[in-house]
Amino acid sequence: MGRPSKILVMTTILAGFLAGCGRVPSHPDSVPPDAVWGGEGNRGVFLKVGEHQGTLWQLDVWDREGRSLGSGSFRLRGYGKARIVPEEILAWENGALHLKDGTWLVPEPPTAR
Repeated sequence: MGRPSKILVMTTILAGFLAGCGRVPSHPDSVPPDAVWGGEGNRGVFLKVGEHQGTLWQLDVWDREGRSLGSGSFRLRGYGKARIVPEEILAWENGALHLKDGTWLVPEPPTAR
């Protein structure tokens, strides 16, 4: 009888640990309340999506501690989208936002004047 209770206790501890890893972090003070969390674990980000025109999207991106990762115009590379939703976010990688369908939002270089 000792063995099944050990298995139950270990399963409960493991399930709690895994559930805690997928939690949405609380909003740091530097992240506006309307920014939403997307992605998983250390690769997730807070994202505020602004206006878009064609394939250009206005984004503000923060890490879980509230440090700014990027802000400004980002060009959509991949499938056309009517909107960007948190459930689509896979990760912030090398200065670009990677979405689950293989689409990327990459920073638009400033225009020369």
